[in-house]
Amino acid sequence: MNLISKLLQAARTWRHQSGGRKTAKRAAITVEQLDHRQLLSVNFTGNVAIDFPATKQPGVVLFNSSTTPNIQHPIIPATLQPLIPISGFDLSDIAVSYDPPTDTLSIGLSGGPANIPSDPTGPVIAGDADDNGNAGTVNPAVEAAAPGFTEFYALGGPEQMAASLFLSSSSMASKIPQVVAGFSPIAPSPTPTDPSPPKPYQVALAIPGMNPQGIPFFGTSLPQFTGTVYLFNSAAHPNLEFSITHFSQLYQLETGQTLTPGAHIGIGGFAGSPDDIGISDAFFPESTFTLAQATLPPGNPEPSPYILINPHEHRIIDTAHRDLVRVTIFGTSGFPVSQINPQTVELDGVPAIAHVNRKFRRDEFLNATYVFPAQGLNQPAGLYPATLTGQTDSGVPFASSKAVLNIPDSARLFGRLHRYMGGGSIYKAVVKAEARNASVAISQSSAPVTAVSRNPAARGAASIAVNYSPVVSSAARADRTAVRPVVSIPRLAAHEHNNVPTRLRHSLNDYLS
Repeated sequence: MNLISKLLQAARTWRHQSGGRKTAKRAAITVEQLDHRQLLSVNFTGNVAIDFPATKQPGVVLFNSSTTPNIQHPIIPATLQPLIPISGFDLSDIAVSYDPPTDTLSIGLSGGPANIPSDPTGPVIAGDADDNGNAGTVNPAVEAAAPGFTEFYALGGPEQMAASLFLSSSSMASKIPQVVAGFSPIAPSPTPTDPSPPKPYQVALAIPGMNPQGIPFFGTSLPQFTGTVYLFNSAAHPNLEFSITHFSQLYQLETGQTLTPGAHIGIGGFAGSPDDIGISDAFFPESTFTLAQATLPPGNPEPSPYILINPHEHRIIDTAHRDLVRVTIFGTSGFPVSQINPQTVELDGVPAIAHVNRKFRRDEFLNATYVFPAQGLNQPAGLYPATLTGQTDSGVPFASSKAVLNIPDSARLFGRLHRYMGGGSIYKAVVKAEARNASVAISQSSAPVTAVSRNPAARGAASIAVNYSPVVSSAARADRTAVRPVVSIPRLAAHEHNNVPTRLRHSLNDYLS
C-alpha cells in the first residue's frame, strides 16, 4: 500500500460515526488562562499593596504621606463632605519597581480608604470622584447638592491621573518633570466608526504647567515606551497600574547617559477633574530613589534544560576506563540548543570533547548531544548526581543535574553489563561521525584531543585511538552535505509478480505509516 492510499484510508476514518456509537467522554482539563498582565515582572491586579509588596526590598520602592511631605490631597467642600468622605482622584501612595530582563518600569497609584461598607479599609476606586463604588455614576444626593457634578468611565472626558518622572539632575533640581505616564485630560476625537472612543494610556514628554503646583501637561506621545495598563471599575481592583517599556532607552534619550543601578530617579503624580464640582486636584510632589532600590532581584537566572546522561547505558559511567559519556540536552521553544556555546559546556567541570545537534523522531525541537571523557570526571563510585553547565551564545548560563551510577572498570566486565555499555561500539560511532563532520569535535586548545585506552593490552574497539581535534584544510571550500543513496522501487503492474521480500515490504509499509 503506497503513501497516497494510506492517507486516503486515514482520511476516511475521520468521518463522523453515527448509528448510536458515542465517543468516550474525555476527562475534564483545567487550563490556566494567560493574560497580558502575567507577562510582566509585576503582575498587575489593580491592588498596589499586593502587586508591589512593601516587604520586597530591594525591588519595590513605596512613597506615601508618611514619607513624602507637602502632599496635596483633594479638598472636598463642606457641603459635600457628608456625602463624599474621599475623592477617587486622591493619591496617597506611589509604588515603583524595575525589572532588568524586560527593561520595564512598573508604577502603581493608590488612593485613600474608600467609603464602602463591604470593605471600609480598601482604597477608593481610581476616578470614582464621589466615592459611591462606581467610577462612572454619580450619587443622586451628590447631583442634588452639586448640580453638574459628572463622572466618566475609565478616566474618560477631562479626567486625568498620571505619574511624572524626573530623570536628570537638572530636572530634579528645577522640579520640572521630563516624562509623564498615565491618562491625560484630553479625550480622543470621535471617529466615524466610534463616536466615543476610549481614552488610551500614554507615555509622553512633559510640558511644564503654569499652575502653582507645577502639574505638567502631556506633550509629544512616546508610543515606543508605552507598556500595559490595568484600570478596572471594581472595589476589588481599585488602583491604577501601568508600565513603561524600554526604560533604559528612555533614560538615555532624556539624559544622554547610560542607565546604571546608581542612577537617581524622581517620581511624582497628579490627578483630578474639572467636572467634580468643588473638589480640588491631587498633587504628589517629587520623591527620589535609586534604580538599585527599585530593581527586582533575579528569581532563577539559570535555565535548567531537561537532560539525559548515558541513557543508552542505563545511566552507568566508568571513570576508571576510557569510557565516553554522552549527555543529551532536550531543546524547547524557550531553550533552543542551537544557541549553546559548545566551548562552555562542561560535565562536573570536564569540558566536552564533541557534540552534535540533531532532531529525534517525533520531536519538534532540535536536541543536542555532548560527549565527555569519563576518566576526567571526579565522580565517586556509586549513585551520585552529575551536573551539566554551560552558557548560551549571549552569555546566559544554564545548569542541570542528573543522577548517574559510577562503576569503575565496568566496561571491562562481560555479560549483560558489557552489552548495556555498547560493547565498545560507541568508539566506532564517534570515529565515523568525526570522519563525516569534523565540526563535531570541540578543541579546548591547540593541543590535539586524543583519547587512548589505559589498558596496555586493549583489543578490538578499545584499542582505537580517537582524535577529536577538528581537521581544517587551508584551502577554502564550501560545506557540502553528502547525498544519501536513494533506493528506487518501481511500482509493479497488477499482473506482475511482486519480487519485494515480505519483510522489506512490511518494513516499508511501517515506515510510510
